[in-house]
This record gives sequence, C-alpha cells and structure tokens, in this order.
Amino acid sequence: MTRTIKTRFLVVLCGMLFAGLTANCSDKKTAEKATAADTAAKTESVINVSLPPFQKFVVVTAEESVLLKTPSEDSPNLVRWIESDCESDDFENIYQWSDLPGKPGFELSTDIMASAGSVYAVLGEEGDYFKVSTLTKWCDMESAFIPKSDVGDIECAPVKADMLESEDFYLLCRVVKDGKYKDIVLMDENDELAGETLQVGVLKDGVVALPFAYNIDCNLHNDQQEGILIGETEGSFMLSYNKSLAKATEDGYESYQLDLKKLSMKQIAQIVDTVIKKKPEYTEFMYQFPAQGPKTFVYMAQ
Repeated sequence: MTRTIKTRFLVVLCGMLFAGLTANCSDKKTAEKATAADTAAKTESVINVSLPPFQKFVVVTAEESVLLKTPSEDSPNLVRWIESDCESDDFENIYQWSDLPGKPGFELSTDIMASAGSVYAVLGEEGDYFKVSTLTKWCDMESAFIPKSDVGDIECAPVKADMLESEDFYLLCRVVKDGKYKDIVLMDENDELAGETLQVGVLKDGVVALPFAYNIDCNLHNDQQEGILIGETEGSFMLSYNKSLAKATEDGYESYQLDLKKLSMKQIAQIVDTVIKKKPEYTEFMYQFPAQGPKTFVYMAQ
C-alpha cells in the first residue's frame, strides 16, 4: 500500500515538473513572439505612411489625349501656363482649366498634357471616362477625367531593395536592411538648378513612400569636423556633410554629393529621427512598371 502511494506521488510529481517545463517553454516562445511583434511594430512606426488607394493604372495609347474637368467631351481641359519673362530655366508654372483666363506675365504652353505613354493612377470611373490622379510636385489639381478609349491597362510590380540600390537606378539610393530602421529608404539627387536634395522615406508593400516634408537640402562643407550636421531653417531641413562622406558626381563637373553608403547607422538614425518630427501632408509614391520602369504619383495624406 505504501509503495503504491509513493509511486503515485512520483508520477504526480513528474507530471508537475513536465507541466512546469512545458509552461516555461511555452512562456519563452510567447515572450519571443511578443518581442518580435514589438520589434515589427517599432519598425512600422518609424515612418508611418498609409498607401494611397491606387488599385489600377492606365497608360495613354492614343497619340495625344486630354485631361478633362468633367466626364464630358465638352468639358474644359487641363492646361499649363508658363512664366514668359523668366531669364532662367527655373520658371513658374500655373496649371488650370482651359475656361479660366491666364495670368499676366504667363503664356499658354503648347505641350500635350496627356501624351502617348503617360501613366496615370485611376481614382474611379464614370461612364466612358476614368477619373485619374493629376497631383504632381508642380500641379496642385487633384484629379481629372480621361476617355477610356484613349488609354490601356498597364501592370505594375513590387519595388525591390536591390532595384533601388542598383547602379542602373537613376538616383543614389540606400535601403536599411534590418534593425529598428529596417526598410527606411534614402535617395539623393544632385540637380544643377535645384541643388542637392536628400529624400527620406520607407519601402512598404512593394511601394516607396517619400513624404515631401522629409526632403532635406544638402551641402558639402569641406572644413566641417562632424560627419553630418542637420537642422531646420524657415520650415526646411538642411544637412551639411564633410568631405569624408562626399562622392563625386558623374555629370562631368567638379561637383559632389552625399555618399549614402558611407553613412553609419547612427547618422541614419539622426537623419530619420529629425525629419519624422514633422507631419507629412503630401507624399510621393514610387511604383515599378516592367514596361516603363519606376513612376511616381503624389497623394495627399488623409
């Protein structure tokens, strides 16, 4: 009788120990999952931008088409007025409907607003017309209508980090691969007229989101001791970098731009943590089209 009680006691004890070990294992796995989830949440929250409701894109197949104010062939169309007395290439543009008078000092452009090969994001449709997005860096008109007979479908593919960092890509680009700043995208462009601009964004669901508010004006300061200095002046971000982070441009002139590959993670964190303090309003979204390459579309934050 005593032996039976001892045996049962040992069985119960072993069961309790096994349950405890299983519980510890389960708790450990749960904790690891929670940590991974927290890390993912932190990564997502570094740059929190909602993707626009673009589900369909069309390409102009007619030799030329028009962007209309209303879904009607009698509708006013979108036109561009150009500053006529500007002596440089940095002239002002005004986009408006054709039934409005021009502004003094501007002349009507003869450019076709919807030429063959132009790609538009579809916002909706009414009868024989697609409603498409027309917002750009220069045009503040949010949408217009285009005849369905003048366009065809065009397929897009996910944007990949290796595509952005390829030597064939038209801008210098770096994508953070891991850690808190995973999928953060840095793009640097050195324009002869506009100067050097660093764009800060995120690669999300195969689309690059680049808030306008996160754009940074950059300059090389040879005598600067610190690698980078970043601040805000009159509502715009400014970044200066020293010669250790400079890269010669390929335009044939003696000009330089920021070498993104040389930036440390600490410097990237400094840049990102500075710009995300500002709330985005307009964001440029980059999509990849196998037939044409990358295209960007602007959408206003909701």
